Amino acid sequence: MPFRPDIYQLPASEIARVQGELLHETIRRTASTSPFYRDRFSAGGVDASTVRTLADLARLPVTSREDIQRRSRDSWSVPRERVAEIVATTGTTGEPLYVAMTRSDLERLGENERRGFTWLGAKAGDRFHIAITLDNLFVAGLAYHLGLSMVGASAIRVGAQPVRRHLDLMKQLRPDGLVAVPSLLLALARRARADGEDLAAFAPRRAMLIGEAIRGPDLTSNTLGRLLEEAWGGELFSTYGLTEAGLAFHECPERRGLHSHPDLVIVEIVDDAGRPVPEGEAGELVITTLQVEGMPLIRYRTGDVTFLVPGVCPCGRGGARIGPILGRTQQRLKVKGTTVYPKAIEDVLLSVDGVENFVIEAHTGDGDTDRLVVRVGTFRDDPTFQRTLGEALYAKARVTPEFHLASPADVEALLFEGGRRKPRVFVDLRKTQG
Repeated sequence: MPFRPDIYQLPASEIARVQGELLHETIRRTASTSPFYRDRFSAGGVDASTVRTLADLARLPVTSREDIQRRSRDSWSVPRERVAEIVATTGTTGEPLYVAMTRSDLERLGENERRGFTWLGAKAGDRFHIAITLDNLFVAGLAYHLGLSMVGASAIRVGAQPVRRHLDLMKQLRPDGLVAVPSLLLALARRARADGEDLAAFAPRRAMLIGEAIRGPDLTSNTLGRLLEEAWGGELFSTYGLTEAGLAFHECPERRGLHSHPDLVIVEIVDDAGRPVPEGEAGELVITTLQVEGMPLIRYRTGDVTFLVPGVCPCGRGGARIGPILGRTQQRLKVKGTTVYPKAIEDVLLSVDGVENFVIEAHTGDGDTDRLVVRVGTFRDDPTFQRTLGEALYAKARVTPEFHLASPADVEALLFEGGRRKPRVFVDLRKTQG
């Protein structure tokens, strides 16, 4: 079945029918081509030929990343000669997962991003400054390059470069749009201000942001989002992407949740036992990819905690929308009876004047509680600063961690320790202690 860019305009019942047909084809093909899923279906007593509608989805077993890694290449559904690209997850939560993509999968990858770029107003002839790497098996840079090509826009492939280099290129090439992680935009704005430059005179006013949430659970801007609006301005569009699924969820101009693309993915939110939860209730995001050849994912537990946004988006597009990622199931913290995710702590720290950067560490505590250590990079040395940090975190997140103040350069070294390409803000040390 070809891609359906018109699917958002269909009635909900018709979207479900199309998804049912795509699900049936996905299960039928996967059962015959993937040794991993063939064994999973057999062990679960599932006859692939009987899966025909979305109602049948609940009969299929859920699958974790660890399940797939144990079988490795058995999860690939095409022979070696059909693999056009191999990409990998970052490995931030374990060993990287290697994903095979066919030429059709690359077309699907590009189509997914073409839609996102179109929603933020990209058109033929536009120039987009891409501050995302295209190397080291990283899929995001590839996806944006393909999507912009389908739009007819130009990609300025800058990748990971010093802040000054980004600003100089923007002044020279005057891009119409930007793709970056939110923290880079903050760094660009601060450097431009420090150098006495008017960012609005040359920087693009439209930005597609990846990797960090800029909305809170109520879908309004969180602390990071507000900082960006003040420092950068323009139109900021949030996204959520998943390497192993070859897809991303996108905000539309209404910014009322992240839209799924119903002909490319089926979305579920489940509790710890794998049972669906009501709309608006937080749970783990589970996805089933559609129209994927190389490595299909059937009821795949992403490990990311979010919720289904109830109702219909004011933009009129149908299909499931999810809220921002609230945290990861593996990163759930229990501190003296309070359950909290690192992202809630990050949001508070970003709001405290004097915090330049930080690393959050989870250690094994006494009894059933975790011990939190926050290493804060700051130029402040007044004795009241730690008290300010503690009061802010307790007021908004109901936790009081141990604080260790250091220079921003020392904390920066921790964030990118080992030559990481993405900063590691949360470090879970609980499993390595007795």
